[in-house]
Amino acid sequence: MCGFSGVISTNELNPEVILDSIASIKHRGPDDTLIFTGNKEFFSCELSNPDSKESFQQLPQDKKSTVFFAFNRLSIVDLSAHAMQPFFDQEKEIVFMLNGEVYNYIELKKEFLANETLISQSDSEVAYRLYLKLGDEFVQHLRGMFSIVVYDLKNNILKAWRDRLGMKPFYYAIIDGVFIFSSEMKGIFATNFIKKEIDYQGLAYSMYMGTCPSPLTIYKYISSLEAGCKLEYSHLSGQIKINRYWHLKYTPSKRTIGFDEFNADMVELCQLHRTGDVEKALMLSGGMDSGTLAYYFSKSDSSLKCLNIFANGHRIDEREFAKENASNAGLDIIYLEIPSSPSASLIESYIQAEEEPNSIPEPAVFLCEEARKMGIEVLYSALGPDEIFGGYQYFATIHKLKKLSGLLKLTPPFLIPKKYREKFSEVKKYGFDYYPIICRRLFTWDQINKILKLEGEQKPIHPIQYLKNQINVIYPDYNNLPLLKKVSYLEIYYFITSHHTFRSDQPSMRFSIEMRFPFLDHQFIEKYFNQPDTFENIGKYLKPQFREYVSNVLPGRIFEMEKKGFSMPTENWTNISLTNFPGEFQTTNSSQSWYLAMLNKIKKEV
Repeated sequence: MCGFSGVISTNELNPEVILDSIASIKHRGPDDTLIFTGNKEFFSCELSNPDSKESFQQLPQDKKSTVFFAFNRLSIVDLSAHAMQPFFDQEKEIVFMLNGEVYNYIELKKEFLANETLISQSDSEVAYRLYLKLGDEFVQHLRGMFSIVVYDLKNNILKAWRDRLGMKPFYYAIIDGVFIFSSEMKGIFATNFIKKEIDYQGLAYSMYMGTCPSPLTIYKYISSLEAGCKLEYSHLSGQIKINRYWHLKYTPSKRTIGFDEFNADMVELCQLHRTGDVEKALMLSGGMDSGTLAYYFSKSDSSLKCLNIFANGHRIDEREFAKENASNAGLDIIYLEIPSSPSASLIESYIQAEEEPNSIPEPAVFLCEEARKMGIEVLYSALGPDEIFGGYQYFATIHKLKKLSGLLKLTPPFLIPKKYREKFSEVKKYGFDYYPIICRRLFTWDQINKILKLEGEQKPIHPIQYLKNQINVIYPDYNNLPLLKKVSYLEIYYFITSHHTFRSDQPSMRFSIEMRFPFLDHQFIEKYFNQPDTFENIGKYLKPQFREYVSNVLPGRIFEMEKKGFSMPTENWTNISLTNFPGEFQTTNSSQSWYLAMLNKIKKEV
């Protein structure tokens, strides 16, 4: 788990571009730093640890190159210097960097590399050696979260892969013949090739959906590589090609998965995700998902800590049920209290914590800061089952609305209460499958267009239409899916890959913590997404199939708890003076206020 940056240019560059870039994301890899140049040389720098400074010459101030790569390491698997990246072949023609974890690396090593001598015990080296052996097809064998960079110096081609569920980021930009990439956008800005400018299409979609859909960002020139995609950049032609190596498809299974098989799958998932030689903890709420992880992780790691967050006197308090989950698993639990009346400086630190505006003070910021104080370096998140199995109320609502679809199509908008009228019109236009995105929207499309007009910007196509256009290209058979499978697909395609994982990565890495998502293993996602009976009885219970599986392992009271999840008391945090967006736009909505406060911070930097 780490962070990297790179710059490729047609002209020689000064070393400051890479030094400043990698320094801006040092929090992602506090343990060591190395720099590679297109002259096939490795260097240390001021950020490197003492051993690397002793082993490698410090990058000279006058060392120019057309290619610079830099790597910040957070040591998780094999803490020795042998696992430091970049990796390279004997001729130094292939350079390899991986940010993330490959969980099945031991199996891959046995299957493909049994006769090879490796220099480390790391998962990253296994992935690197697999690339040397299999070429681009190596990625099909990886189970994990990753962004990977391979540079072929012989052919002057860079390749990059992002994992299937977008758990690890990859940002890139090309301007004036310079290709730049980094694990965070600040790593691109730090090169000083690009000034911060708002991309108002990205901003408009972010204001509607809460986060930009990849590949858009809220900044001009900077793109986010989509989940499940491979990027190829030619240094010679300056051209970028992007291909999708994986996407989720619905192919209904002809057999039903019973508890014994689910149980075996959970045992495997938790065993896979136990890799690493550092302290680990589980984010434990009072719900089914994290309770299930606690139960299965405890079978092989009884020392695993559980962390629960709560706000005193607020509805965000699941301590009673979280304690039951911990007790059921036989694990210790630590309760962390969220400040109910935060100071102005604390609020400012949360506003500064993310590169794009959010609708809430991100709970991962609070949780990861506290976890790091305890020496924890890996946190497990239970993200996933709600999107796969139908854990949100709108799955049940859509199930009911489907029966009334004929009547709703004939209902004129003026018969709908005014506050629901725009949502109703959008659902009629775009379909029930987009109901969750429409209902979750942060600002109305009319509000957003008024803001764009104040800024002198053109109105882009509607964000729902943008998503529709993307899906029509990626998955033409989408329209043939059952309605609730469409909803599930959209939750995975957009809400997980562009929102949830994005919102988890920066806050966790800000405190040098690796956040893992066991349920987002792509084989698990594919298998259970393709169960045709997932949503039977959805009108009676949320997550009916998952509920049936875990009823064998969780206490009965857990199923009675109102769904809350890990969140922050946003309304308490916005009871301070927040400057709204320039213009006449005002709001009393706490989520909108928080978003606008973060946006103002960004606009001051532009």
